[in-house]
Amino acid sequence: MYRLLLRLTWVAILAVGHNLMAQTPQLIICKGSSINYQEFNEPGSLPSVAWDWKFQGGTPATSTLRQPPVTYPDTGLFYTECTSTFSDGSKKTQGLYVLIINNVFDPIPMRDTVVCNTNFSINLNAGNNYREYRYHWTSTDVNLTGKDTTKRLLSINKAGTYSVKVYSKCGSSSKTITVRVGETPIVDLGPDKFVCRNAAVTLNAGVGTGYSYQWNSGQTSQTLFTQVAGKYTVIVTSSDGCKASDDVNLIDSCPPIVHVPNAFTPNDAAPNDVFKPYLEGYAKMNMKIYNRWGEKLYETDDINGGWDGYYMGEPAIEGVYICLIELIGNDTFRKMVKTNFTLLR
Repeated sequence: MYRLLLRLTWVAILAVGHNLMAQTPQLIICKGSSINYQEFNEPGSLPSVAWDWKFQGGTPATSTLRQPPVTYPDTGLFYTECTSTFSDGSKKTQGLYVLIINNVFDPIPMRDTVVCNTNFSINLNAGNNYREYRYHWTSTDVNLTGKDTTKRLLSINKAGTYSVKVYSKCGSSSKTITVRVGETPIVDLGPDKFVCRNAAVTLNAGVGTGYSYQWNSGQTSQTLFTQVAGKYTVIVTSSDGCKASDDVNLIDSCPPIVHVPNAFTPNDAAPNDVFKPYLEGYAKMNMKIYNRWGEKLYETDDINGGWDGYYMGEPAIEGVYICLIELIGNDTFRKMVKTNFTLLR
């Protein structure tokens, strides 16, 4: 139970309509607590005979007692006012601001943290951002000095154990967390390599407990077996969530090969049912088929694609056709092939 004496010699305070949060409270109490206000006369003054109290945010909201008890159910800055009536009939109004603060603390939001680089800077947050709350940071293995140790946010750049105490006149709350540098994988796919098609190459991203792997070719294994030239990249993630990556170029050192047949027989009997070139060392292909009058019958960008001898759903007639092929090699070299071939039925 709090008790406050409201002296008649106080100078009247600003009216309630002004900005409350800009005012300095004369009294700070905890939410849900009760207070006994008391008006009394200074020596030599006329005695007061009646009292008209107004309690913003309080329960009750008004009173005519000289020493009224009041409870504050909500937090905030409130204005209390008392108008005293003296024995000669004169009146005087006085007041004060009362700050009601929470008696229950919010959970402190900071938590154990893993950083992936020794060169880091992060803010630890004590939460509980309320007026008249205080903060005190300590560490068992990091030297903390200066005004930052009394702020709600603590900026740190060293791994270690950190504790904060949040307190007010209504109680306190504390929490301890650890900030540590996590394990970052070491990834080395080696130097760029010259390869020849059909010769398998094994790429190894390195081993580690709890490691996960993501290759740009879609695989998720530690090792990658390939017979295809190109650039390969892997991202390795440790169990701490720290990532590292590397890439390697597999350069095709064999000359590319293209062989285009001069005839095919689309008669639903293998072989030679589909007209397609034989390719080695090429990454992309565009193939167009024309009849002798220059009408395009077929086109594909599928490097494994081929013409089945049909046009607009009907079998193409026997005869000579023109094939135009545009190729891009594994080494990005561009090649154009134009040839005639015969369709036999």
